[in-house]
Amino acid sequence: MLLFATQRRARTHAPLSGLCRAVAAVLSCAALGAAAHAAPAAAGATQLLRVQNGLVQENEVAAANGAQALADAITKATGKRTLWMAHDAIGATLAAQPAEYAFVKPPSASAKLLAKGWHLVAVAQAPHGFGVDFIAQPCPGHAAGVLLGGPTLSTLGVATDAPAKCVSLRDVWTEPGAVLLAPAKGSLVDKVAAKLWLQHASKLPPTVHVQYQNAVTDFMRVTHAAVIGVVTPLVSAQWRAAGGVVLAHQEMPFWTVLAAPSVGADQVGKVRAALLSPDARPMDRALHVSGWVAGDPQVYADFMHWLAAR
Repeated sequence: MLLFATQRRARTHAPLSGLCRAVAAVLSCAALGAAAHAAPAAAGATQLLRVQNGLVQENEVAAANGAQALADAITKATGKRTLWMAHDAIGATLAAQPAEYAFVKPPSASAKLLAKGWHLVAVAQAPHGFGVDFIAQPCPGHAAGVLLGGPTLSTLGVATDAPAKCVSLRDVWTEPGAVLLAPAKGSLVDKVAAKLWLQHASKLPPTVHVQYQNAVTDFMRVTHAAVIGVVTPLVSAQWRAAGGVVLAHQEMPFWTVLAAPSVGADQVGKVRAALLSPDARPMDRALHVSGWVAGDPQVYADFMHWLAAR
């Protein structure tokens, strides 16, 4: 297994000060935010927002700005100062230190929290659609095909003597030279990719795992490896824009804001109204979403049922 990035440590933030924003281009705000969180809270009630970003490496300052904008919106809607903490995964953390709200990107994590009685506050609207995409290198001179196999696979530890060749889109699923390059083994994207592949073929091709989705496209772009990458549309949109091919797409439910079972219906309603309001547009831009809808919890349960079905 190749690891192209290290795990991010959990980061705790209080509302960012003007000074923090001024130095953000030079220093990470994480340390300043953690220090502010450790300080005595301002007068009045406080509450915690958990942020789960999934397996996409983001600009740390931009991600912090988005999370802070959401925390500010919740603060304004509820009248309670909202602190936030970011994690790659929040399941075990929620058990150890409960939170009132969560901003969750992986739909499987949203489904698990909803099954435990969390309230669906709102569902974000995706700017590029959402799900899992298979991406590949274009085949020069053959618009209806992709490039697979060849010596570039040796950079992934896959030995092959077969030359790279153009493969039509309909024949990709049975091509012996096909190799998948996917994010972390066992991750949601990895599982959905396997499910999608097996809807077209009887067995999975060799699969190499990296840590983040960004590492998939970065590796393919730098080495021109003739593999099939596995990413979400938020990453594949950039690949397509640069001339790459998107082979197939499997839809998934998008990001959610959830409220803990202990949060009252009146508070849930206030936060939902704030997110659906036109006044949320600056926050939407900071979070890279197109807006919000009330959503349906059953969509997340249905997705997990689809994923588990044989």
